[in-house]
Amino acid sequence: MALFPETIAASLAGSTVQCAALVLFDFTTTPMQLWTGNGILRSNDGRDWQGIGHLGGMAGIEQAINGDAPEATFSLSGVSSEILRLARDEFEAEVYGRTVYVLIQFFGVDDPDDPDNQRALDNPYAIWAGRMLQPTFTYGENGERSVAISAESLFSLRSRPKYAMYTDADQQRRFPGDEGFEFVGTLINKVVTWPDY
Repeated sequence: MALFPETIAASLAGSTVQCAALVLFDFTTTPMQLWTGNGILRSNDGRDWQGIGHLGGMAGIEQAINGDAPEATFSLSGVSSEILRLARDEFEAEVYGRTVYVLIQFFGVDDPDDPDNQRALDNPYAIWAGRMLQPTFTYGENGERSVAISAESLFSLRSRPKYAMYTDADQQRRFPGDEGFEFVGTLINKVVTWPDY
């Protein structure tokens, strides 16, 4: 079965197929669903995505290569002083450490009389996820204000043990007498030949 059956069928039928990025900010109180176009985009899973057009941007959405976990940035320009105040005062409670998802959505343009018609094809497909970290605020010379949020890829947590260390001492605190991590310290830079004939 194909991953995007409706999209493939529409493309093979000669229809115009476009793709847009969707961003889901999982804020504590009210998650926000945005997309890079204009107006409302209704996806086939029943969610509405608010268009931000050219006012928003994102950078650093990359695949982790060679163990690197690049940091992404999500920005919104032309914000009011009230949004700026909320971003400063409520960031810790509403945003910090929360997850942000980037998805792609294919859609077709069927109506020549309404070229901005966005008919979703298939469901949105997640391509990146990260944890939101810190905001930065910019004030332009002409009074324009913008907010940017940095986010680290979930891949950056891959080597961090969850609430524990991979050491014998930590294992003994949790499970006295367990020998599962007894020789971990001796394995650093150890060469093991396998099979050993």
